[in-house]
Amino acid sequence: MRAAAYARYSTDKQTENSIAYQMEAITKYCLAHQIDLCAAFSDEASSGTNANREGFQALVEAAKRHEFDAVVIYDISRGSRDVVDWFSFRKAMRAAGVQVISTTQQLGDITDPSSFLTELITAGLGQHMVLDTRKKSMAGMMERAKKGLYNGGHAPLGYDIQKGMYIINQQEAEIVRNIFHWYAAGDSYNQILDRLAGKCGKFGRPFGKNSFNSILSNERYIGVYKWNERNIRVMRKWAGGKKTENPVILKGIIPPIIDQDTWEKVQKRMKNNKRATNKAKREYLLTGLIECAKCGATYVGHCSVNRRKDGSVRENRYYECGSKYRSHTCDNRNFNADELELFVVSQIRDALNTWDFRDIAEEYAKQLNSGAPDCTAEKRELADIERQIANGVKAVLSGLSVPELSAEIDRLRQRKLDLESAIAAKQQSNSHIYTPEEIHQALLCLLQDFEPRNAVRTLVQKIYANADGSCTVHIGVHIPGAGGRTRTGTVSLPVDFESTTSANSITPAERKILYYKSSKKSRGKSKKK
Repeated sequence: MRAAAYARYSTDKQTENSIAYQMEAITKYCLAHQIDLCAAFSDEASSGTNANREGFQALVEAAKRHEFDAVVIYDISRGSRDVVDWFSFRKAMRAAGVQVISTTQQLGDITDPSSFLTELITAGLGQHMVLDTRKKSMAGMMERAKKGLYNGGHAPLGYDIQKGMYIINQQEAEIVRNIFHWYAAGDSYNQILDRLAGKCGKFGRPFGKNSFNSILSNERYIGVYKWNERNIRVMRKWAGGKKTENPVILKGIIPPIIDQDTWEKVQKRMKNNKRATNKAKREYLLTGLIECAKCGATYVGHCSVNRRKDGSVRENRYYECGSKYRSHTCDNRNFNADELELFVVSQIRDALNTWDFRDIAEEYAKQLNSGAPDCTAEKRELADIERQIANGVKAVLSGLSVPELSAEIDRLRQRKLDLESAIAAKQQSNSHIYTPEEIHQALLCLLQDFEPRNAVRTLVQKIYANADGSCTVHIGVHIPGAGGRTRTGTVSLPVDFESTTSANSITPAERKILYYKSSKKSRGKSKKK
């Protein structure tokens, strides 16, 4: 029998030594029972009341891939201290055909009434202990809150904690005052970000737009202490955020940083801006598909609204680097959404009309249905390729202009997509055998019932926003959850765009990588070449 070990510790009284102790007990058990210990998973400083733990989830996924026959733990509490989570885990392991073994407790078949009752009582006692501890902890925190003492979490920007009391950090407080005063005077979030260039927040990270709303609405800055106002989490799980019946709200117990007049001006403006916000939802076909080649962030869709003198409104949809939008830490260019989406959709439609579906279906079916579940080699190569891409991009950004380098980066990116697709295909928990007829029919349906959103999600693998202002678009066969294979035919491009061919070292089939280039002027108008 091949088995995986799992260990966990959570409380302040436990340390990584607890992991070592559990692993030692598991190893001895396996040696005594002729069990081959082939893998080990652990979570350090992680609560057992929440199953969303990195090591635990990795264990579950590996079990679904049948990488071992059993899971060995020290006791039930190491697996979970929540009855529902524990039995959800047991059911998942039973469905995967994986036995769960404890070195200190007898775990039987959960479908057997007696075994189930014994296990339920054991798991229930573990959760009862957690609930009792939580009750005592909440009572102690309530007493601290009534005195206005710090009760955990992170102190907001502008404050430090000394002996449980909030004290003003003058250097940070000056930044907070400036943010409030600038906003009260009419500055936008973008203008405030520009004013704060070079300055960082509480934990050394650059400021972002998302942080301003929480700063400008935090009543601690006018001396108001709040605790247990809303039910955010219970037992480390989302609890809905509803208001509680017994909050603690104290005024004047925290030293204020912002005066009342400035606070009221800021709240009035935020309220007015919220009312004026256009709630119309706009569609962005390429959401989540565009990656910034300079910083690695995902591009996000935005819309600017310009009101003309005649009263008409002009909207401009565009895609912007997420790092550039949130924190102004990237300077990669924006892309007009209408232009880029039109280009991508037109190339997809053209590819569907020129591809040989039967040839693609045969090759794609072979790729999807071949290979062992071991992804070690693919993952190792993927890590190496990602390193090479990063080095190549750095060279381009440093001013090195070599055509061969750009072509090599394109080849590496294509190989990266192939490896990611192959890994995804191998790691499917429910293996499905895809037939060429099935893939052929899917492509035919895609062409006959052409719908842009469905076509984009099915055929666009990745779009890279390059440092030179161009976009590299990878179009190819891609079934979500089943990996993908890029195959494109010859494309006929409009005069506004360029295309170049990149050689592929994986298959003899020629592939085309599409390049979108828009030569916009500062006012956002497109110029034809």
